[in-house]
This record gives sequence, structure tokens and C-alpha cells, in this order.
Amino acid sequence: MENPPAGPNCPVLKTRRESPAWRWGIGIGVCVLGWATLLAGLGSFGLLGPDEPRYAAIAAAMARTGDWITPHLWGRPWLEKPVLYYWLAALSDGSHRVASAASSRLPNALLAAAMLLGLFFWLRRERSAHAGMLGALIGLSSVFVFAFGRAATTDMTLTAPFALGMMALYLWLREGETARPLWLNCAAVAMALATLAKGPVALVLGALALVGFAALTGRWQLWPRLFRPSAVVLYLVVAAPWYVLAELHNHGFFHSFFVQQNLERMATNVYRHPQPFWFYVPVILLAVFPWTGWFGLPLTAGWKKYREPLHAYLLCWLLAPIVFFSFSASKLPGYILPAVPAAVALLAVCAEDRWARLPRWPLVISAFLAGVVPAAVALTPWFLETSKLRLPFTAVLERNPGTILLAAICILVMLFFAVRRRGAAYVAAACILVAAGVLALTRPPLSQRIDVGLSGEPLGRSLEAQCGTALPEACGSLPVYTANLNRARLYGAEFVLGARLAPWPAQPPADALVILDRRNAMPFSMRLGNAFNAAAQPRFIPPEARSAPPWIVMRVRRGR
Repeated sequence: MENPPAGPNCPVLKTRRESPAWRWGIGIGVCVLGWATLLAGLGSFGLLGPDEPRYAAIAAAMARTGDWITPHLWGRPWLEKPVLYYWLAALSDGSHRVASAASSRLPNALLAAAMLLGLFFWLRRERSAHAGMLGALIGLSSVFVFAFGRAATTDMTLTAPFALGMMALYLWLREGETARPLWLNCAAVAMALATLAKGPVALVLGALALVGFAALTGRWQLWPRLFRPSAVVLYLVVAAPWYVLAELHNHGFFHSFFVQQNLERMATNVYRHPQPFWFYVPVILLAVFPWTGWFGLPLTAGWKKYREPLHAYLLCWLLAPIVFFSFSASKLPGYILPAVPAAVALLAVCAEDRWARLPRWPLVISAFLAGVVPAAVALTPWFLETSKLRLPFTAVLERNPGTILLAAICILVMLFFAVRRRGAAYVAAACILVAAGVLALTRPPLSQRIDVGLSGEPLGRSLEAQCGTALPEACGSLPVYTANLNRARLYGAEFVLGARLAPWPAQPPADALVILDRRNAMPFSMRLGNAFNAAAQPRFIPPEARSAPPWIVMRVRRGR
């Protein structure tokens, strides 16, 4: 497999750009961007969504009990996902001596950084240092990379080793018939780690990408060479032991995991995530925000480009997760995260191909998207308001003329760089805007608004402060229950409390505290009827809440 030449449009890096000072400056800039988007303020707000607090609680239990085989959630085995994330987060919790949002998110942040570092060196080896730097900058500032890199979920735990494995596999394929087993063995180990992160889907996606690559380039002879004994043994040595031990410790694990969690999730809507077939087209466009417009570069590159090995490989890698999960009956945005590193690399390679004469319309689209980032961040409190309390968007803009001015200035600056084809300034400005936006979201007051509005941890801390060690069963002499509480808020509170909160019973007690979403307070009171008196308890509002939080704690007593 030949390495395609750089071509006449490749940037000419001479004089100042070849100087050590220039390289050091760029390297420091990339490190600062990586710190801002992946590491800064990891614990500035609590765990979000239903998955983060559950996975973090499982890892905390693993660190506490020392059971490294069977994941447990509130004392019961939880075998929906393999164990790699739990191992890493448990080690992180242990090194911090406490389970927290920051320690639970740190492993994936480091994995994302390692993935992009590998992408830089891979593109540098296959194309140029300029392509590698573009890939690192685009990756660090793409919303799916830093969002999932800052999340305590299994998506980045799968994607990082999968991406590194795909890069190593290409290096082995590139050497052709004389290839040494080194890169294939590295790919086998990386795919084994990906299998420990989320199951056999890593092998399926890799196989689909290779089928497409062989079809585009006619290299069908690669298949027999893939199954070298050393690579197969390495894969099994790394991936198989935990699966075998999990079955031995939990009879029926194989059926539960491989059939229910993989085949049924793919073939049926049992987990209630239906989406249309084309769902992942807008998702992949969103995944590389604000570089969405740059998809125009590979779209206009011409079909001949995809006869070149690197372009063909990246295209097949990009399409494999999108096509595979489009046929799934259950669809979530994070499922196609393994396609994002390929998208980032493809954008970087196609941009380098035409760097001296980049088409303006892709730049203009992304210039507008990058320009609105600061304004969108400034409007975060409006997005967090409940729909009943939210002012009309036009009214918010009228009350915040500075936000409109900020957006206009940023868009105009980005459009200037786009129209004038100032590539280096354009990329630098877009990265600065994204980094500033992420830093703003992780600093007060926005981080506090996100914490109260989207996480259940402030609720858990408020309960702890008011009720002490009697939780989760009681607050003083009053039993504590939940009713129609948002799952993300419930799991976040339980993570703080370290135990489950009881649901509202069919036979209500005479006097109790009940926690529910504020929007459900009136329907809940009406359902209780005249036999009960329900009154809000304002002492459970945390001090960082600038307005009424989205939950409410009510005291429910029988009689009037």
C-alpha cells in the first residue's frame, strides 16, 4: 500500500513554520486546548443523565468491595455492560480516595486525549505534521469528542481503543505482503480492550470497515492474513478471561449479555429508543460541531480520491458505524461515536489536500457555527429553564443585547477568515471560541445552573445536609420516598447518598416526605385527594439554586 504524495496544494512549511519556536508554540496551543476541552472543571457540576451516576456508583462499589469480576449497583449484579470502564473508574476513585464526578470522568478524558495523540502521530506518519495537527485541533474542539470524553459512560471507553486499533490495523495493511506482525498485534490488543468496554460490537464494526475497504481497493487477500495465530491469541488472552469469569460467577451472564443486551437491543425496541432510519445522518453532522461545514471537503473531493488507500480506509471506517446502527431498532446518539475519529481524520486529510485553495462555502458554514458558540453558552440559563417558566426566545434576546452583539462580532471575524481563506487564523479562532465556551460552562455561575438544572447531586447534597445519617430510609422521624422523579435526578441523588431511595408505596404512610419533579407536584397532590395534606418544604432548596430548582420536597400528612 503506497503512501499518497502530499501534492502541490499541501502547505509549504518553511522558515518560521519550520522553526522550533513555531512548533513549540503550536504544541503548547494544542495542550492548552486539550486541557480546556477535556480536563478543566471535570467535577464542576454533578453527574448528568441516567447513565453517568449509575456507572459511577458501580465503579465506586467495585473499589469499595474489591470485587473486580461482577459489577454491582446497590448490592445487585449489574451486567448490562462489560467491565473496562468500571475498572478504570474504580482505580481513579481509589487514587482520589473518594468517588466523585471528577474521578468518575477522568478515565474517559485521558482516553480521549490518548486517542487524539495517537491520531496526531498516525496522520503525521501517513500524511504530514500539518495533517496531524489539523486532526488534533479538530478532534479536541469537536463536540462529541469532548462531550463524551468528559462523560462517565462506556462510549469513549469503547471508542478510544477501537480507534487506536483501526489506526494500527491500517499501518499493518500499508506494509503489504511483507508486513511484520507488530502492528497487527497492537490492533488485536486494542480491539480486545474495546471488547472489554462494550462487547463484540468492536469486532463487528472493524470487520464492516475492512469489507468496505477491500471492496473499494480490491484487497480481498488481506482477510486470510488477519488471523495470524499471535494476533488471535493476544486478543483472546486480553478479552476472554473476564467474560469466562463473569459467567462462572453469574450463571446466565452469556445469555443476558450477548442475547438481551446485544442481539435484542439491535433487533427490537425493547429498550425504547426508536428513531428513523436516517437518524445518524444529522447526528454525525452534529458530532463534529462546529466543523460541520467541513464535511463539504470530502463530499467535493471527487471519487478518484477514494481510490487512494488512506481516503478509502477513512471513508469505510466512518460509514461502518453509521450503516450498522442505522439498521438497529434501538438508536442513541453515542452509538456512532466510533465513527467520529474517522470523520475528524477525513476532514483533516481533505483540508490538507486543498489547503492552499480551500473552497469557501464549507468554511462559511462552520464560521457561522463557531461564531454562535459564545452566544449559545451565554444563553445556557434560558435552555435550562422549565418550559412553563421560560420566556419567549425573542424576549430573552431583547433583554440581552450584549449577547447579540457578541454573536455578531464572533461571526464576522470568523467569516472574514473564511472568505479570505486564512486557514491558520480560522482554525485557531474556532478552537479559541470552543475552548472559551467549555471553560465558561465549567465555571460559576453557569456550572451551578447546570448542576442544579440537570444533575441530581445537588438534591442528594441537600438531603444529606437536612437529614443526616438517617437517609435514605428517613429524614429524622419521617420516612422518605420518591414519586415520578426524573431518572437522571433520582440516580444522581442516590449516587451522593450511596443507596437507593424508596418509591412512593401503594399504601401511603400517615406522615412522610416525598421527592418529585416540580412539574409533577400538582398532579401528585390531586392524585392524593382530600385524604392528604401536601406542603412544600423550602429548606431542601440548595443555596446555589438561583431560582426554584426542578425538584420539590413535600411533606404529605393524612387528614387536614
